Amino acid sequence: MNEVLPANPAELQKLLRAERAAHAATRGLLEQTALERDAAKAKLQALLKRYFGRSSEKIDPNQLALAWESVVADQASVPPPPPAPPPVARGPRAPSVRRAQRLEDLPVLETITLDLPAAAKLAPDGTPLVKIREEITDEVDYQPGKLFRRQIIRPVYASPAHGCAPQVADLPARVIPGGQVGPGLIAHVVLSKYVDAIPLYRQEAMLERLGPAFTRQAMGQWVEHAANLFRPVYAQLQRAVQQSAYAIGDETPIRVLDPARPGAAREAWLWTFLAPGAKVVVFDFQLTRSHEPALAFLRQFAGVFQSDGYAGYLKALRLLPADRRQQIVHANCLAHGRRGFVEALEAGDERAAPFLAYLGALYRIEAELRDATPQLRAATRGTRSTAWLVPMHQALMKAAVDPAILPHSALAKAVHYALQRWPELTRFAEPDHGHVHIDSNAVENAIRVCAVGKKNYLFIGHPDAGWRSAVLYSILGTCKLLGLNEWSYLTWALPRLAAATNHTAHEFTPQRFAQLPR
Repeated sequence: MNEVLPANPAELQKLLRAERAAHAATRGLLEQTALERDAAKAKLQALLKRYFGRSSEKIDPNQLALAWESVVADQASVPPPPPAPPPVARGPRAPSVRRAQRLEDLPVLETITLDLPAAAKLAPDGTPLVKIREEITDEVDYQPGKLFRRQIIRPVYASPAHGCAPQVADLPARVIPGGQVGPGLIAHVVLSKYVDAIPLYRQEAMLERLGPAFTRQAMGQWVEHAANLFRPVYAQLQRAVQQSAYAIGDETPIRVLDPARPGAAREAWLWTFLAPGAKVVVFDFQLTRSHEPALAFLRQFAGVFQSDGYAGYLKALRLLPADRRQQIVHANCLAHGRRGFVEALEAGDERAAPFLAYLGALYRIEAELRDATPQLRAATRGTRSTAWLVPMHQALMKAAVDPAILPHSALAKAVHYALQRWPELTRFAEPDHGHVHIDSNAVENAIRVCAVGKKNYLFIGHPDAGWRSAVLYSILGTCKLLGLNEWSYLTWALPRLAAATNHTAHEFTPQRFAQLPR
């Protein structure tokens, strides 16, 4: 039915204004719906990339187009799932049968004889002592692919005239006091968990196939003994990072069982501090992600400190005493600034492409300077890198006031992030900063072994056990930075640390091992 329009021009104008207002309201609603749709699409793309995509940030704008179309098509209602079948009653589990292979069944591949010196083989009256028996101590050790026995033979001497008590050489210090486990087996368990990310329960089954069965509880005690022996070395590594002129900080979450809630886990953090020049990395286990661990580190540090944009580092820097704050230059990670533009481009905003082109040019220069000296790197950055940073900053300033870029879009967030931290993001190109990296990827690479490990063993068993992971990740991570064979270092350091005193234990660092002749 056709609507009859009023003949009065004033009424017509009033009706026209009403129609225009309704049209504007509808258009605003459509624009808001489109923004919400684009935001939901961007979140979906980020989630799918996180769980199924590559982590290298290689750009493919059409990567998730088909996935988004299928999500839109599946928005219609779906029938409810069928009811779950009733639980089936199960009988009692049969007890597991552990293969009982005796220690004596292992082959003896190594025999060590510890004899008394000639002077100790005489009784107080000068009568020679007579060998009456041998004390044999068995030790289970590990070589790649097999368990074996090491026998330590100590002849026992006695006086025919019973002039003194029987004499025998002392046993060397053991990694596990009173235990029958050699340093090679302990090194194997430690490396399997903290480098190869094999949980102890899997190692239990793997070792059972090689010989005598060792429980995961026993292996947990071996790990604790090893970590405790390495504590003086860990303290030495901490001092090396704090005394370096350049350090990179980061943190990664890790789950830990909560003793206050049996069966439940909470989030803890492994704070990581890397000194690229000294080739040392230190992990610090904490139950908090607040600024306090960063503040504790920065109180003992002076130089260039690089981090991502996490606000905890900024708060720690603000809380430092003025004299200490003046000794620290803060730098940010350009890779974190790049990620926002990658996300914007993947969301379909092609206006992010020029910024990625600027960043690509900067990273190509860094690739050419990978093996250059800090002096050459600083000189090159001062000319070639600056030639790209200046127009990039101008483009960022222009984009920040561009009304066509919506305030809550991914591109606007990336632009705001870069401008807010521009002095820190470009610190690497300043004079005398040739030793500073363009990003903090080095510390993220050091953390990667933890990320792989926690996917396998899932959580730390107790908050009081977190220090063990921090110590051993620090030792093994530093070995990797120095290019050392972790197995060789552990089997060298463990017996020496077991025999060391409080005054000498700190000497058996990976750096000292690296200086030994090969």
